[in-house]
Amino acid sequence: MDLKAKIITRLEEQYDRGYVFIWRMRLSGGNRKEDSMLEIALEQARRFILDVQGLRTDKPCKSTIDVAHRIHNIQIDTISVVTRSHNLITWNRFPNYKEGDVWKAERQGKLFEWWSHAMCLMPMETYPFTAWRKQFYPDALWNSFKKWSIENKETIEQVYRKVKIDGAVNSASLGKRESKSDGWWDWKVEKRALEYLFYTGRLMVPYRKGFQKYYDLTERVLPAGVDSEPLSDDEAAEFVMTTTIGSLGLGSQMDVRTYLGRMPSKVLWNNNASAVVCYLEGFVNTGLLEEVSIIGQKDRYFTLAKNSRTLEKAATEDLEGQPIKFLSPFDNVIRDRHFPQRLWDFEYALECYTPPDKRRFGYFTLPLLDGISLVGRVDAKLHRNDGVLELKSLYLEDGFWKRKSGIERLVTGINDFARFHEADGIELGNVSPKSAKDFLKKEI
Repeated sequence: MDLKAKIITRLEEQYDRGYVFIWRMRLSGGNRKEDSMLEIALEQARRFILDVQGLRTDKPCKSTIDVAHRIHNIQIDTISVVTRSHNLITWNRFPNYKEGDVWKAERQGKLFEWWSHAMCLMPMETYPFTAWRKQFYPDALWNSFKKWSIENKETIEQVYRKVKIDGAVNSASLGKRESKSDGWWDWKVEKRALEYLFYTGRLMVPYRKGFQKYYDLTERVLPAGVDSEPLSDDEAAEFVMTTTIGSLGLGSQMDVRTYLGRMPSKVLWNNNASAVVCYLEGFVNTGLLEEVSIIGQKDRYFTLAKNSRTLEKAATEDLEGQPIKFLSPFDNVIRDRHFPQRLWDFEYALECYTPPDKRRFGYFTLPLLDGISLVGRVDAKLHRNDGVLELKSLYLEDGFWKRKSGIERLVTGINDFARFHEADGIELGNVSPKSAKDFLKKEI
Protein backbone atom coordinates (compact mmCIF):
# COMPACT_ATOMS: atom_id res chain seq x y z
CA MET A 1 0.00 0.00 0.00
CA ASP A 2 1.53 3.36 -1.03
CA LEU A 3 1.70 6.38 1.26
CA LYS A 4 -1.34 8.11 -0.26
CA ALA A 5 -3.50 5.02 0.20
CA LYS A 6 -2.34 4.67 3.81
CA ILE A 7 -3.26 8.29 4.53
CA ILE A 8 -6.71 7.85 3.00
CA THR A 9 -7.27 4.67 5.01
CA ARG A 10 -6.29 6.47 8.21
CA LEU A 11 -8.61 9.37 7.39
CA GLU A 12 -11.49 6.99 6.76
CA GLU A 13 -11.00 5.61 10.23
CA GLN A 14 -10.90 9.04 11.86
CA TYR A 15 -13.27 11.37 10.00
CA ASP A 16 -16.89 11.50 8.94
CA ARG A 17 -17.44 10.40 5.37
CA GLY A 18 -18.09 13.96 4.18
CA TYR A 19 -14.58 15.00 5.15
CA VAL A 20 -13.06 11.88 3.64
CA PHE A 21 -14.42 12.83 0.20
CA ILE A 22 -12.86 16.27 0.39
CA TRP A 23 -9.51 14.89 1.51
CA ARG A 24 -9.48 12.44 -1.37
CA MET A 25 -9.73 15.34 -3.80
CA ARG A 26 -7.06 17.35 -2.02
CA LEU A 27 -4.67 14.41 -1.99
CA SER A 28 -5.27 13.86 -5.69
CA GLY A 29 -3.89 17.32 -6.42
CA GLY A 30 -6.90 19.65 -6.38
CA ASN A 31 -6.00 23.28 -5.71
CA ARG A 32 -8.37 26.04 -4.71
CA LYS A 33 -9.13 28.49 -7.49
CA GLU A 34 -7.84 31.99 -6.88
CA ASP A 35 -10.56 33.66 -8.92
CA SER A 36 -12.72 36.17 -7.06
CA MET A 37 -16.15 34.98 -5.96
CA LEU A 38 -19.05 35.88 -8.24
CA GLU A 39 -21.40 38.40 -6.58
CA ILE A 40 -24.96 38.82 -7.83
CA ALA A 41 -28.17 40.60 -6.83
CA LEU A 42 -31.05 38.67 -5.28
CA GLU A 43 -33.27 39.39 -8.32
CA GLN A 44 -30.56 37.95 -10.55
CA ALA A 45 -30.47 34.77 -8.46
CA ARG A 46 -34.24 34.39 -8.68
CA ARG A 47 -34.22 34.85 -12.44
CA PHE A 48 -31.46 32.30 -12.90
CA ILE A 49 -33.12 29.71 -10.66
CA LEU A 50 -36.46 30.03 -12.46
CA ASP A 51 -34.68 29.81 -15.82
CA VAL A 52 -32.82 26.64 -14.85
CA GLN A 53 -36.00 25.16 -13.35
CA GLY A 54 -37.91 25.83 -16.56
CA LEU A 55 -40.55 28.05 -14.92
CA ARG A 56 -39.43 31.33 -16.55
CA THR A 57 -37.13 30.63 -19.44
CA ASP A 58 -36.42 31.33 -23.08
CA LYS A 59 -35.80 27.60 -23.52
CA PRO A 60 -38.96 25.85 -22.24
CA CYS A 61 -39.24 22.11 -21.88
CA LYS A 62 -40.40 20.30 -25.00
CA SER A 63 -41.72 17.10 -23.41
CA THR A 64 -42.64 15.42 -20.16
CA ILE A 65 -39.27 13.65 -20.20
CA ASP A 66 -37.53 16.98 -20.71
CA VAL A 67 -39.12 18.24 -17.48
CA ALA A 68 -37.81 15.24 -15.54
CA HIS A 69 -34.33 15.70 -16.98
CA ARG A 70 -34.41 19.36 -16.04
CA ILE A 71 -35.60 19.12 -12.42
CA HIS A 72 -34.86 15.40 -11.78
CA ASN A 73 -37.79 14.58 -9.47
CA ILE A 74 -41.50 15.19 -10.07
CA GLN A 75 -43.40 14.60 -6.85
CA ILE A 76 -46.37 12.24 -7.08
CA ASP A 77 -49.39 13.55 -5.21
CA THR A 78 -52.56 11.86 -3.99
CA ILE A 79 -54.47 15.09 -3.32
CA SER A 80 -56.80 15.99 -6.18
CA VAL A 81 -58.57 19.19 -5.10
CA VAL A 82 -57.40 20.52 -8.45
CA THR A 83 -55.21 18.46 -10.79
CA ARG A 84 -52.68 16.37 -8.88
CA SER A 85 -49.35 18.06 -8.30
CA HIS A 86 -47.33 15.86 -10.68
CA ASN A 87 -49.53 17.21 -13.46
CA LEU A 88 -49.27 20.83 -12.33
CA ILE A 89 -45.50 20.68 -11.81
CA THR A 90 -45.04 19.32 -15.33
CA TRP A 91 -47.57 21.60 -17.06
CA ASN A 92 -45.97 24.72 -15.58
CA ARG A 93 -42.76 23.76 -17.39
CA PHE A 94 -44.22 22.16 -20.53
CA PRO A 95 -47.29 24.10 -21.75
CA ASN A 96 -48.44 21.33 -24.13
CA TYR A 97 -48.61 18.77 -21.33
CA LYS A 98 -51.87 16.85 -20.97
CA GLU A 99 -53.10 15.54 -17.64
CA GLY A 100 -51.86 12.00 -17.02
CA ASP A 101 -49.02 12.07 -19.56
CA VAL A 102 -46.51 11.30 -16.80
CA TRP A 103 -47.96 7.78 -16.62
CA LYS A 104 -47.48 7.32 -20.35
CA ALA A 105 -43.79 8.13 -19.86
CA GLU A 106 -43.61 5.62 -17.01
CA ARG A 107 -45.23 2.90 -19.12
CA GLN A 108 -42.71 3.63 -21.89
CA GLY A 109 -39.89 2.97 -19.42
CA LYS A 110 -38.59 6.54 -19.59
CA LEU A 111 -39.55 7.44 -16.02
CA PHE A 112 -39.68 5.34 -12.87
CA GLU A 113 -41.13 6.01 -9.44
CA TRP A 114 -39.51 5.64 -6.05
CA TRP A 115 -38.44 7.74 -3.10
CA SER A 116 -36.51 10.95 -3.58
CA HIS A 117 -37.46 13.69 -1.08
CA ALA A 118 -40.89 12.02 -1.36
CA MET A 119 -42.40 9.54 -3.81
CA CYS A 120 -41.39 10.90 -7.22
CA LEU A 121 -41.06 10.16 -10.90
CA MET A 122 -37.44 10.33 -12.10
CA PRO A 123 -35.50 9.73 -15.34
CA MET A 124 -34.91 6.02 -15.85
CA GLU A 125 -31.21 6.47 -16.56
CA THR A 126 -30.70 7.73 -13.00
CA TYR A 127 -31.76 4.37 -11.57
CA PRO A 128 -28.22 3.42 -10.37
CA PHE A 129 -28.47 6.19 -7.75
CA THR A 130 -31.80 4.80 -6.56
CA ALA A 131 -30.23 1.33 -6.49
CA TRP A 132 -27.60 2.80 -4.16
CA ARG A 133 -30.34 4.24 -1.93
CA LYS A 134 -32.24 0.96 -1.79
CA GLN A 135 -29.29 -0.70 -0.07
CA PHE A 136 -29.99 1.38 3.03
CA TYR A 137 -33.77 1.32 2.95
CA PRO A 138 -34.44 -1.86 5.00
CA ASP A 139 -32.64 -0.26 7.95
CA ALA A 140 -34.43 3.05 7.39
CA LEU A 141 -37.95 1.59 7.61
CA TRP A 142 -40.04 2.76 10.53
CA ASN A 143 -39.90 0.28 13.41
CA SER A 144 -43.44 -1.04 13.16
CA PHE A 145 -43.05 -1.85 9.45
CA LYS A 146 -39.64 -3.39 10.05
CA LYS A 147 -41.10 -5.59 12.80
CA TRP A 148 -44.01 -6.54 10.53
CA SER A 149 -41.62 -7.55 7.72
CA ILE A 150 -39.77 -9.92 10.05
CA GLU A 151 -42.98 -11.47 11.35
CA ASN A 152 -44.43 -11.88 7.85
CA LYS A 153 -41.35 -12.98 5.92
CA GLU A 154 -43.07 -16.03 4.45
CA THR A 155 -46.04 -13.98 3.23
CA ILE A 156 -43.68 -11.52 1.58
CA GLU A 157 -41.96 -14.36 -0.26
CA GLN A 158 -45.31 -15.85 -1.30
CA VAL A 159 -46.37 -12.52 -2.81
CA TYR A 160 -43.01 -12.22 -4.56
CA ARG A 161 -43.41 -15.68 -6.09
CA LYS A 162 -46.95 -14.79 -7.18
CA VAL A 163 -45.67 -11.72 -9.05
CA LYS A 164 -42.80 -13.72 -10.53
CA ILE A 165 -45.20 -16.28 -11.96
CA ASP A 166 -48.17 -14.10 -12.92
CA GLY A 167 -46.47 -10.89 -13.98
CA ALA A 168 -47.56 -7.37 -13.06
CA VAL A 169 -50.29 -7.26 -10.39
CA ASN A 170 -52.07 -4.59 -8.39
CA SER A 171 -52.98 -4.90 -4.74
CA ALA A 172 -56.70 -5.16 -5.52
CA SER A 173 -56.11 -8.56 -7.17
CA LEU A 174 -54.51 -10.02 -4.04
CA GLY A 175 -56.41 -10.94 -0.85
CA LYS A 176 -58.98 -8.91 1.05
CA ARG A 177 -58.72 -5.73 3.09
CA GLU A 178 -58.47 -6.38 6.82
CA SER A 179 -60.58 -3.40 7.91
CA LYS A 180 -62.34 -0.32 6.63
CA SER A 181 -60.11 2.17 8.49
CA ASP A 182 -57.65 4.44 6.74
CA GLY A 183 -53.86 4.31 7.09
CA TRP A 184 -51.05 2.05 5.98
CA TRP A 185 -51.42 -0.08 9.13
CA ASP A 186 -54.84 -1.19 7.86
CA TRP A 187 -53.59 -2.28 4.46
CA LYS A 188 -54.31 -5.91 3.78
CA VAL A 189 -51.29 -8.11 4.28
CA GLU A 190 -50.70 -8.56 0.53
CA LYS A 191 -50.65 -4.80 -0.02
CA ARG A 192 -48.09 -4.40 2.75
CA ALA A 193 -46.00 -7.17 1.20
CA LEU A 194 -46.09 -5.50 -2.22
CA GLU A 195 -45.05 -2.17 -0.72
CA TYR A 196 -42.25 -3.78 1.29
CA LEU A 197 -40.91 -5.48 -1.84
CA PHE A 198 -41.23 -2.18 -3.70
CA TYR A 199 -39.45 -0.17 -0.99
CA THR A 200 -36.60 -2.66 -0.74
CA GLY A 201 -36.06 -2.82 -4.50
CA ARG A 202 -37.24 -6.28 -5.51
CA LEU A 203 -40.32 -4.90 -7.26
CA MET A 204 -40.87 -1.76 -9.34
CA VAL A 205 -43.96 -0.08 -10.76
CA PRO A 206 -44.04 -0.48 -14.54
CA TYR A 207 -47.32 1.41 -14.95
CA ARG A 208 -50.46 2.71 -13.30
CA LYS A 209 -54.08 2.44 -14.34
CA GLY A 210 -55.93 5.46 -13.10
CA PHE A 211 -53.94 6.03 -9.95
CA GLN A 212 -53.63 2.32 -9.11
CA LYS A 213 -50.08 0.96 -9.02
CA TYR A 214 -49.09 -2.30 -10.69
CA TYR A 215 -45.99 -4.13 -9.48
CA ASP A 216 -43.53 -6.37 -11.31
CA LEU A 217 -40.03 -7.74 -10.81
CA THR A 218 -37.37 -5.05 -11.01
CA GLU A 219 -35.37 -6.97 -13.60
CA ARG A 220 -38.44 -7.11 -15.85
CA VAL A 221 -39.22 -3.41 -15.49
CA LEU A 222 -35.75 -1.97 -16.10
CA PRO A 223 -35.23 -1.37 -19.84
CA ALA A 224 -32.31 -3.01 -21.58
CA GLY A 225 -29.20 -0.93 -21.24
CA VAL A 226 -30.14 0.63 -17.88
CA ASP A 227 -27.56 -0.33 -15.28
CA SER A 228 -29.05 -2.01 -12.20
CA GLU A 229 -25.79 -1.85 -10.23
CA PRO A 230 -25.73 0.73 -7.42
CA LEU A 231 -23.37 3.66 -7.51
CA SER A 232 -20.41 3.69 -5.16
CA ASP A 233 -20.56 6.08 -2.20
CA ASP A 234 -18.22 8.49 -3.99
CA GLU A 235 -20.38 8.40 -7.12
CA ALA A 236 -23.56 8.83 -5.06
CA ALA A 237 -22.15 11.89 -3.29
CA GLU A 238 -21.21 13.52 -6.57
CA PHE A 239 -24.63 12.65 -8.02
CA VAL A 240 -26.38 14.35 -5.09
CA MET A 241 -24.23 17.44 -5.50
CA THR A 242 -24.44 17.81 -9.28
CA THR A 243 -28.13 16.89 -9.50
CA THR A 244 -29.19 19.30 -6.77
CA ILE A 245 -27.14 22.28 -7.92
CA GLY A 246 -27.68 21.45 -11.58
CA SER A 247 -31.47 21.30 -11.09
CA LEU A 248 -31.76 24.46 -8.99
CA GLY A 249 -29.05 26.46 -10.69
CA LEU A 250 -27.94 27.78 -7.32
CA GLY A 251 -27.78 25.75 -4.15
CA SER A 252 -26.57 25.93 -0.56
CA GLN A 253 -25.52 23.12 1.75
CA MET A 254 -29.13 23.01 2.97
CA ASP A 255 -30.37 22.36 -0.57
CA VAL A 256 -27.82 19.57 -1.06
CA ARG A 257 -29.15 18.00 2.14
CA THR A 258 -32.84 18.23 1.14
CA TYR A 259 -33.46 18.31 -2.64
CA LEU A 260 -33.10 14.52 -2.98
CA GLY A 261 -34.30 13.86 0.55
CA ARG A 262 -32.37 13.71 3.80
CA MET A 263 -31.46 10.03 3.67
CA PRO A 264 -28.53 10.38 1.20
CA SER A 265 -27.08 13.23 3.25
CA LYS A 266 -27.41 11.20 6.41
CA VAL A 267 -25.56 8.26 4.89
CA LEU A 268 -22.86 10.31 3.15
CA TRP A 269 -22.24 13.18 5.56
CA ASN A 270 -24.14 12.23 8.71
CA ASN A 271 -26.40 15.13 7.63
CA ASN A 272 -23.73 17.48 8.93
CA ALA A 273 -23.85 20.97 7.40
CA SER A 274 -20.12 21.58 7.85
CA ALA A 275 -19.25 18.31 6.17
CA VAL A 276 -21.41 19.19 3.16
CA VAL A 277 -19.82 22.64 2.89
CA CYS A 278 -16.39 21.03 3.08
CA TYR A 279 -17.40 18.65 0.29
CA LEU A 280 -18.66 21.51 -1.91
CA GLU A 281 -15.48 23.49 -1.33
CA GLY A 282 -13.54 20.58 -2.74
CA PHE A 283 -15.34 20.92 -6.07
CA VAL A 284 -14.63 24.65 -6.07
CA ASN A 285 -10.98 23.63 -5.70
CA THR A 286 -11.18 21.32 -8.70
CA GLY A 287 -13.11 23.82 -10.84
CA LEU A 288 -16.41 21.94 -11.11
CA LEU A 289 -18.26 24.41 -8.88
CA GLU A 290 -18.07 28.15 -8.38
CA GLU A 291 -19.09 29.83 -5.15
CA VAL A 292 -21.61 32.65 -5.50
CA SER A 293 -22.37 35.48 -3.11
CA ILE A 294 -25.98 36.71 -3.24
CA ILE A 295 -26.23 40.26 -1.93
CA GLY A 296 -28.20 40.31 1.30
CA GLN A 297 -27.94 36.54 1.86
CA LYS A 298 -25.87 35.00 4.65
CA ASP A 299 -25.86 31.48 3.18
CA ARG A 300 -23.07 30.32 0.91
CA TYR A 301 -24.31 29.36 -2.55
CA PHE A 302 -22.72 27.33 -5.31
CA THR A 303 -23.34 26.89 -9.03
CA LEU A 304 -21.88 24.57 -11.64
CA ALA A 305 -18.87 26.37 -13.09
CA LYS A 306 -20.12 25.71 -16.63
CA ASN A 307 -23.21 27.82 -15.79
CA SER A 308 -21.43 30.74 -14.15
CA ARG A 309 -21.32 32.85 -17.32
CA THR A 310 -25.05 32.35 -17.89
CA LEU A 311 -25.69 33.29 -14.26
CA GLU A 312 -23.60 36.42 -14.58
CA LYS A 313 -25.67 37.54 -17.57
CA ALA A 314 -29.06 36.55 -16.13
CA ALA A 315 -31.60 39.25 -16.84
CA THR A 316 -33.56 40.72 -13.94
CA GLU A 317 -36.57 42.13 -15.77
CA ASP A 318 -40.05 41.26 -14.49
CA LEU A 319 -40.93 39.35 -17.68
CA GLU A 320 -43.86 41.62 -18.48
CA GLY A 321 -46.68 39.98 -20.38
CA GLN A 322 -46.15 36.41 -19.21
CA PRO A 323 -49.20 35.01 -17.36
CA ILE A 324 -49.04 34.39 -13.65
CA LYS A 325 -48.47 30.73 -12.84
CA PHE A 326 -50.26 28.70 -10.18
CA LEU A 327 -47.54 26.63 -8.49
CA SER A 328 -48.11 23.32 -6.77
CA PRO A 329 -47.40 23.19 -3.02
CA PHE A 330 -44.94 20.45 -4.02
CA ASP A 331 -43.26 22.35 -6.84
CA ASN A 332 -39.48 22.01 -6.75
CA VAL A 333 -38.96 25.67 -5.80
CA ILE A 334 -41.67 25.59 -3.10
CA ARG A 335 -41.69 22.14 -1.44
CA ASP A 336 -38.58 22.66 0.76
CA ARG A 337 -40.03 25.59 2.65
CA HIS A 338 -36.63 27.08 3.50
CA PHE A 339 -36.00 27.74 -0.20
CA PRO A 340 -38.79 30.28 -0.94
CA GLN A 341 -38.39 31.69 2.56
CA ARG A 342 -34.70 32.50 2.06
CA LEU A 343 -34.71 33.59 -1.56
CA TRP A 344 -38.18 35.12 -1.93
CA ASP A 345 -39.01 36.02 1.68
CA PHE A 346 -42.18 34.01 1.01
CA GLU A 347 -43.50 32.07 3.97
CA TYR A 348 -45.57 29.13 2.85
CA ALA A 349 -47.23 26.23 4.64
CA LEU A 350 -49.49 23.47 3.32
CA GLU A 351 -52.58 23.64 5.52
CA CYS A 352 -54.56 20.59 4.39
CA TYR A 353 -53.38 18.78 7.53
CA THR A 354 -54.09 21.80 9.76
CA PRO A 355 -57.40 21.93 11.69
CA PRO A 356 -59.84 24.15 9.73
CA ASP A 357 -60.13 26.74 12.50
CA LYS A 358 -56.34 27.24 12.48
CA ARG A 359 -55.87 27.70 8.72
CA ARG A 360 -54.72 31.10 7.54
CA PHE A 361 -55.21 30.74 3.78
CA GLY A 362 -57.09 27.52 3.01
CA TYR A 363 -56.98 23.76 2.54
CA PHE A 364 -54.73 23.57 -0.54
CA THR A 365 -53.34 26.99 -1.38
CA LEU A 366 -51.25 27.45 -4.51
CA PRO A 367 -48.47 30.07 -4.61
CA LEU A 368 -48.73 32.62 -7.44
CA LEU A 369 -45.62 33.31 -9.53
CA ASP A 370 -45.59 36.60 -11.42
CA GLY A 371 -42.42 37.02 -13.47
CA ILE A 372 -39.68 36.34 -10.92
CA SER A 373 -41.81 37.28 -7.89
CA LEU A 374 -44.14 35.31 -5.63
CA VAL A 375 -47.10 37.66 -5.31
CA GLY A 376 -49.84 35.74 -3.53
CA ARG A 377 -51.70 32.47 -3.10
CA VAL A 378 -55.05 31.00 -4.02
CA ASP A 379 -57.17 28.29 -2.41
CA ALA A 380 -58.69 26.61 -5.45
CA LYS A 381 -61.07 23.71 -5.99
CA LEU A 382 -62.16 22.01 -9.21
CA HIS A 383 -65.77 20.87 -9.36
CA ARG A 384 -65.29 18.23 -12.03
CA ASN A 385 -68.92 17.20 -12.47
CA ASP A 386 -69.98 20.80 -13.05
CA GLY A 387 -66.90 21.88 -15.01
CA VAL A 388 -66.31 24.80 -12.64
CA LEU A 389 -63.06 26.07 -11.17
CA GLU A 390 -63.73 27.70 -7.81
CA LEU A 391 -61.21 30.20 -6.47
CA LYS A 392 -62.39 29.99 -2.88
CA SER A 393 -59.91 32.54 -1.55
CA LEU A 394 -57.37 34.72 -3.33
CA TYR A 395 -54.69 36.55 -1.37
CA LEU A 396 -52.47 39.11 -3.10
CA GLU A 397 -49.32 40.63 -1.66
CA ASP A 398 -49.45 44.30 -0.66
CA GLY A 399 -49.32 46.64 -3.61
CA PHE A 400 -49.49 43.99 -6.34
CA TRP A 401 -53.15 44.50 -7.25
CA LYS A 402 -52.61 48.23 -7.83
CA ARG A 403 -50.51 47.50 -10.90
CA LYS A 404 -52.93 47.09 -13.79
CA SER A 405 -50.46 45.06 -15.82
CA GLY A 406 -50.11 42.65 -12.90
CA ILE A 407 -53.86 42.13 -12.65
CA GLU A 408 -53.99 41.51 -16.40
CA ARG A 409 -51.34 38.82 -16.04
CA LEU A 410 -53.32 37.34 -13.14
CA VAL A 411 -56.50 37.21 -15.22
CA THR A 412 -54.64 35.50 -18.07
CA GLY A 413 -53.12 33.04 -15.60
CA ILE A 414 -56.53 32.23 -14.10
CA ASN A 415 -57.99 31.60 -17.55
CA ASP A 416 -55.03 29.42 -18.54
CA PHE A 417 -55.37 27.43 -15.31
CA ALA A 418 -59.09 26.90 -15.91
CA ARG A 419 -58.45 25.88 -19.52
CA PHE A 420 -55.89 23.27 -18.45
CA HIS A 421 -58.53 21.80 -16.12
CA GLU A 422 -61.11 21.91 -18.94
CA ALA A 423 -63.33 24.07 -16.73
CA ASP A 424 -66.03 26.06 -18.52
CA GLY A 425 -66.83 28.31 -15.58
CA ILE A 426 -64.85 30.21 -12.93
CA GLU A 427 -66.25 31.21 -9.54
CA LEU A 428 -64.48 33.82 -7.44
CA GLY A 429 -64.86 33.81 -3.66
CA ASN A 430 -63.05 35.93 -1.11
CA VAL A 431 -60.33 38.27 -2.36
CA SER A 432 -57.76 40.10 -0.28
CA PRO A 433 -57.55 43.04 -0.67
CA LYS A 434 -61.32 43.39 -1.18
CA SER A 435 -60.86 46.30 -3.57
CA ALA A 436 -59.40 43.93 -6.18
CA LYS A 437 -62.46 41.70 -6.35
CA ASP A 438 -64.74 43.92 -8.45
CA PHE A 439 -62.10 44.35 -11.14
CA LEU A 440 -61.34 40.64 -11.25
CA LYS A 441 -65.02 39.68 -11.48
CA LYS A 442 -65.37 41.83 -14.59
CA GLU A 443 -62.36 40.29 -16.29
CA ILE A 444 -62.59 36.53 -15.67
